[in-house]
Amino acid sequence: MWDFFNAIFASYNGTGYQLSEFVKAFSPSNPHYYLVLMIGGLTFAIGFIEYIYSFLLLKVEGSSPYNILMHSYYFAIDSMGIIVFATASHAVGGFWIFTAAAIAEVIWSLFEVYNLIMCVYVEREEIWGDISIKEAWQRVAGWVIVMIVTVNLFRVFMNDPAMFKWYIFTNILMAIMPGLYWEKRGTQVGASWGLALVILVGTINSFLPTNMWALVSPYFSISNNPWFYVVGIVAIFFAFRNLWVLKHLPSKREVMPSGKKYIW
Repeated sequence: MWDFFNAIFASYNGTGYQLSEFVKAFSPSNPHYYLVLMIGGLTFAIGFIEYIYSFLLLKVEGSSPYNILMHSYYFAIDSMGIIVFATASHAVGGFWIFTAAAIAEVIWSLFEVYNLIMCVYVEREEIWGDISIKEAWQRVAGWVIVMIVTVNLFRVFMNDPAMFKWYIFTNILMAIMPGLYWEKRGTQVGASWGLALVILVGTINSFLPTNMWALVSPYFSISNNPWFYVVGIVAIFFAFRNLWVLKHLPSKREVMPSGKKYIW
C-alpha cells in the first residue's frame, strides 16, 4: 500500500524538462519528427481556432465565449511567452521551434488585446454592470497585473523554463471554464456548438498518450506523471459537459434582429 501512495503522492520523477529536449524532438533527425510536427501543429492550430471563434462571436453576437478572468490569464501567459520563447531561442542558438513560438505568441497576445478591448467597449455592462469606461479599464488592468505576476511566480516555483507546464493549464481552463460561463449566462448567445466541438478535440489531443508534451519530454509520460492524465480525464469530462450545457440552454434564433445569422 505504501508503495502505491509513494508512487502517486510522494514521487516527483525529477524537476521537469530541458530546452534540449525541444531541440531533439523538433529536429529532422528525430525518428518521430513528423509525428511531433503534426501533433504540435494541431495543438497550436486548435488554440488559434478557439480564439477565431471568440472574434466571430464578438463581432456577430456582441458577446465572447470566455470571461474576463480567462482573457486576462491568457494575455498574461501569452505576452510572457514572447519573452520566454525568445530567450529560449537565444539560449539554444536560435532553434526554429522557439523562434516560431515567440512569433505565434505575439499574434496570440494581440488576440487577447482585442478581446480585452471588447470587454470594455462591448461587454462592459454584461460583465460589470453600470460602470464607466475608466472603471472598466481599471478592472482590466488589475486582473492583467495579478495574472502576470502570478504566472511568473509559479513558473519559477515549478521550474518551468519554457512555460511548458503552465501552457497545459491553458488547455485545462479552456475545457472547464467556457461551459460554466455559458451556464451562468443562461443563453447560447456568445457560445457555439462549433467552438464546443473544437474545445473537445483540443482537450482530447492534449491528454492522449501521444500528446505534444509527452512527445517532447518523458517527464510528461503516464509512468512519470500520472496526475497529468488524471487531470486530463477531468478536463475531457468538462469538455463533453460543454455540449450538454449548450443542449440545455435556450436555442439561438436562426437570424438576429439585425439580419445576421448567429454563429453555429
